[in-house]
Amino acid sequence: MSLQMLSTAVVHPLVLLNISEHTTRTLAQVKRGKITAPQYMCGAVLGRQVETKFEAFLSFELKLNEASTERAEFDLEHFTVRLEQLKIIFPSYDFIGWYAVSTSRQLTPGIAQLHEQIIASHASAILMVFDAALADGAAGTDGNCSLPICVYETLSPVRVERTKLEWYGEAARAAQPGVEHFVASAVDHSVPTETTVWASRLVPVQVTLDSGEAERVAVEHVANVSRQTNSEMLSSTSGAKEVVADTSRMAVFLSGQRNALEMLAKDIAVLKTYVGDVIHGRAEFDADVVQRVQRVLSNRPVVQNNDSIFSLAMSQEETNFQLAAYLAGITDVVAAVRDVSLRANSALSYARSKHATYVSPSQGEGMFGMGGMMAGFGHGRMGRHRGFGSSFR
Repeated sequence: MSLQMLSTAVVHPLVLLNISEHTTRTLAQVKRGKITAPQYMCGAVLGRQVETKFEAFLSFELKLNEASTERAEFDLEHFTVRLEQLKIIFPSYDFIGWYAVSTSRQLTPGIAQLHEQIIASHASAILMVFDAALADGAAGTDGNCSLPICVYETLSPVRVERTKLEWYGEAARAAQPGVEHFVASAVDHSVPTETTVWASRLVPVQVTLDSGEAERVAVEHVANVSRQTNSEMLSSTSGAKEVVADTSRMAVFLSGQRNALEMLAKDIAVLKTYVGDVIHGRAEFDADVVQRVQRVLSNRPVVQNNDSIFSLAMSQEETNFQLAAYLAGITDVVAAVRDVSLRANSALSYARSKHATYVSPSQGEGMFGMGGMMAGFGHGRMGRHRGFGSSFR
């Protein structure tokens, strides 16, 4: 079995959507002159790792250190703050790797140098290379229109010859098929020699897609509504909206709601204009029309600036929501305490059964049995009788 089949990477659609949105937004801002073209577009990937299976659920952008001029470096302070914030919202997700946007799915020396900074603190981090050209609808370097990503796993560092790292300075050699990609490891198990060095190998893994019901709805909406590619959006200068026939169900529902609200707003504007003209004497008073306007307005909830009823209703709704949140939190805490109590009782019962002092049956019968109780009772009565007889005599 080849090395690239030993591990698998499961990518959820939200990761691809975040990376695509990051790429599109950055390219649009660069074309409009709002920002300068960055050296690399990269971000962190969150998920879970179970043995040799990596599952990516979420991603967020990473900033590069602008003060560094020689080579690209990550802004570690920004990375730490963003990771802590997302860990509060998604406590079950861990940092499993990072992504880099490129014009192909092949490794480049610049991406490898950035990966060295990641594995300095996360030795087993994966690398996800996103091919923007393939995501834009063009054919990839291999001529196949497949997933626009390639995931590389970081193997444990081994001692290799220094010539294995020469592909860093040769971009053409890095793109050749069959080239082993090694990156210098930050952990030196011994003093490196002149000919060898500790390095980790990057091996491509099998990539599959997985999604839940909510993710499928979002992907279907984005796929049917956002028909323009990155290049078409950046080259378009007109502000006209493109009407797409094959729209998603969510778009159809939202469009219907929007059209209904627009018609209601227009009708209200017409009635408001007519009533104003009647008040100022610019239009003839018609009792029938005014009654209809009053009848329509009476069936519509009107919210004023200082409406006590509306404020009370909103306050009650907010209170109910907070109580529901507090109840859910208390329920989780009680469940955690119950789980800890059960574990403690189990451990205590096991300890008592294992380290209890042995008591013989005879000792138990004399001390706590019925015989011992009767013997003690009889001894006490006889003593009292003897004392009574002696005093009587």
